[in-house]
Amino acid sequence: MSTASPMSSDPAVRVAVVDDHPAIALAIRAAIEGETSGAHRARLAFAGSARTIAEAQALLEPGADEPPNVVLCDIQLATGLDGLDVIELARAAGAKAIVLTSFDRSSMMRAAFERGASGFLDKGAEPEAILAAVRAVAGGGTAFSASALDAARFAPRPPSARELSVLEGVRGGSTSDEIGGRLGISSRTVDSHLRRMFDRYGVVSRTELVVLAIDQGWLEATG
Repeated sequence: MSTASPMSSDPAVRVAVVDDHPAIALAIRAAIEGETSGAHRARLAFAGSARTIAEAQALLEPGADEPPNVVLCDIQLATGLDGLDVIELARAAGAKAIVLTSFDRSSMMRAAFERGASGFLDKGAEPEAILAAVRAVAGGGTAFSASALDAARFAPRPPSARELSVLEGVRGGSTSDEIGGRLGISSRTVDSHLRRMFDRYGVVSRTELVVLAIDQGWLEATG
């Protein structure tokens, strides 16, 4: 985890980055530190970076001397969809979270919105647009495009953690008995999870459900 850059005594919006690709944090830091001053806009300061959920927890822990005001986070970190948890960590620490990702499935936009994200941006956005979004969110606004808000409103809700575990078993070809044995639940409970997902997503088979989960990014595609 990188350390925060020196900051002056002037008030500044402190920006942290949570992404498992170091180049993203370096680019954001360079954009912040390369800005020219302007009285018409809030000053930004780089407040550190993290690559994992554990490092993000340390960055956002209560009592930190200079905690971030805004956190830019990817949805998908090396260990999974931990970026959604970062949104909640940021909110608990009194910070705003903006999702900055190339993982643009509509259901993930909905999940980020429901977790309390204040914005959703593509990693291909220009640095100036990203910093403008940071200022907007720090000032109490949001940074969702109209298309992202539509996606958040109408996209399917992602499965719960337990449902994802069931889906992983189904994708691997396991029976309900085998899945239940691994998860410590009954086969009847496994089937109940599957029936609820069938109804929720309008599918009629396990195969169709797994295809949908991969298409939406809930499960990673293999081979």
